[in-house]
Amino acid sequence: MVRIVAFLIVNALTAVRIIGVFCLVPIYHRHGGAAAAVLSILCYFTDFLDGMIARKCKVVSFFGSMFDGVADKAFTVANLLVLLTITKFALIPIFFEIAIVIIQTVKFGKGINVQGSMTGKIKTWIIALTVIALYLVTDIKHIFFLSNSFINKISSLKQDLLIGFLSIPIMVFEVLTIISYLLFLKTYNPIEKKDIPNIDTFLIKPKNSKDKINNYLTVWLNYDFYLKYKDSCGLNSILKQVKAMNNIK
Repeated sequence: MVRIVAFLIVNALTAVRIIGVFCLVPIYHRHGGAAAAVLSILCYFTDFLDGMIARKCKVVSFFGSMFDGVADKAFTVANLLVLLTITKFALIPIFFEIAIVIIQTVKFGKGINVQGSMTGKIKTWIIALTVIALYLVTDIKHIFFLSNSFINKISSLKQDLLIGFLSIPIMVFEVLTIISYLLFLKTYNPIEKKDIPNIDTFLIKPKNSKDKINNYLTVWLNYDFYLKYKDSCGLNSILKQVKAMNNIK
């Protein structure tokens, strides 16, 4: 029961970022950068919180991992699209994010484990901190707890140069992430791929439709299954084995 509740809480927190994608643009345009910064802080905090709860309560799964990744990417792109109205520099990371999605899609199609690199994870948090800073800079006069002298000092700076300077970390880590993915694909040799899982021990030979559904639920939702196979073979290859198992008569 505890795991079920934890699973629901974790995925509800992830869903907050999906909701945030649709709320970000209207909130920014109606209430300004400070409000968008508050929403971003809330959504990025859910990213930290859902991961912590999932690991602590042992409800990490392929579904949760996939859902979390989609929510992260969608909210990041939404932020970059909003930033595009502030600075044209945002166009560069948008192209990089599209390239990363394409690379991950290629990896999935090749049966490679689709996992983010450490550089990619750092990049996500760099983007989070940067977009929050940019939102605050563009709406600094409405941040009531800052002193007037500090607000005037920031406001006196050339906004284009300040925004360009704050955008540098995003550019750097976008490039590093793309390089890390491309190097992986270049050195990846499917012939040498090891630890291709034999998932028969987790699945059951289906006697009816319920058994077939349970096999898929095991792959997507079972914590022990995820823990054993998350670093071995791509999810695409695992799903092919499930399909083959379910077709056995």
